[in-house]
Amino acid sequence: MATCSVTDAIFEGLPDHRQQVVRAKKKDTGNVYALKIMDKKFITKENKTAYVKLERIVLDQLDHPGIVRLFFTFQDTFSLYMALESCEGGELFDQITRKGRLSEDEARFYAAEVADSLEYIHSMGLIHRDIKPENLLLTADGRIKIADFGSVKPMQDSRITVLPNAASDDKACTFVGTAAYVPPEVLNSSPATFGNDLWALGCTLYQMLSGTSPFKDASEWLIFQRIIARDIRFPNYFSNEARDLIDQLLDIDPSRRPGAGPDGYVSLKNHPFFSGVDWDNLRLQTPPRIAAEPKGHSTRSSGEDQDSSWNPSHIGDGSARTNAGNGGATSSSEAGSITRLASIDSFDSKWKQFLEPGESVLMISNVKKLQKLTSKKVQLILTNKPKLIYVDPSKLVFKGNIIWSDNSNDLSIQVISSSQFKICTPKKVMSFEDAKQRAMQWKKAIETLQNR
Repeated sequence: MATCSVTDAIFEGLPDHRQQVVRAKKKDTGNVYALKIMDKKFITKENKTAYVKLERIVLDQLDHPGIVRLFFTFQDTFSLYMALESCEGGELFDQITRKGRLSEDEARFYAAEVADSLEYIHSMGLIHRDIKPENLLLTADGRIKIADFGSVKPMQDSRITVLPNAASDDKACTFVGTAAYVPPEVLNSSPATFGNDLWALGCTLYQMLSGTSPFKDASEWLIFQRIIARDIRFPNYFSNEARDLIDQLLDIDPSRRPGAGPDGYVSLKNHPFFSGVDWDNLRLQTPPRIAAEPKGHSTRSSGEDQDSSWNPSHIGDGSARTNAGNGGATSSSEAGSITRLASIDSFDSKWKQFLEPGESVLMISNVKKLQKLTSKKVQLILTNKPKLIYVDPSKLVFKGNIIWSDNSNDLSIQVISSSQFKICTPKKVMSFEDAKQRAMQWKKAIETLQNR
């Protein structure tokens, strides 16, 4: 892979905006690439340098027809650039949206190609950690390519050579991924395993067949509750084979998911749902027809932030959607916008010391505790007891808690603005400010506990 310092002059179509993926043509060759543009100041400010290096190093060493290729990188004064394979068919997400839902034959083809690519990724000792329809791209002839390796996690026995200054999170249980596809073990802060990707494959297969993710709900918090409860509702038009495979992939125990056991991917490939799939000649099979985008229409919300979306033709690599590995911004999912798990301030095992046995975290955020003349940053944690805990995040010192019954008179929450809210008990009133503007989300989460 060539790495060099060049200017915008060698490319056509480079925008002024520098935190996105664009379709760009190299002037001297005419070759078209998906150009991922990353702002240096942002990377430095957010301490994401190691993640960016890791993504580049991993992509440089992967070689599989089902993975987006990295051709070269370069930089200028302000930005880093990755020239990636341009996938002219756009995202699998858009195909699901345009068709409403996919036929079982279409879903079988795509799921088989994803499974084949995941088998390779896992054989290299890597966990992708953000498999979803938005990160599954289609070539011009309709074949699947896995993109966005910003959350990738190398295991101890990884076959990928990783430099000491280019490593992902040291804590194997750090929150990453997208809310609707995250497995329950990640919500419980368990270490990452290959089973994480297989759970996401099950969610993706469900979405292909139904048009929506299996745990979709009105808020991130409610999504997590459905995941933890394994609240799956199968439409009656699912075949028995599809229902059984999804049911197995969404097993609470990650080691029991097909593909994660001692026999590797044999159990997954031999499942009756994949009956008739020629695994040895998978890439020679005829892909499903690609549904073109209607003229004058877009499958994306018109209000979506350009920083975290495709250019209008949806061509390139989905890595512009930032996550715990590259920024923690929001991502479009289904009909609305769902915040990535990274936005919950990366809950990990260091907060477990403040929980009682059997107690689990429902919502967590780094907020300001507002007092008369001052404000102090605290880690605010809502648990299923129900209980609110606030902790000094720098010193990891317990600062207090609020325990209440299901009686709404014991505790109420008042939303002052999108970022400010008050928690009121008969004895005291505390004001908080959530910079990520989740005041209403805190209110709904607490009231849901009171009404359960």
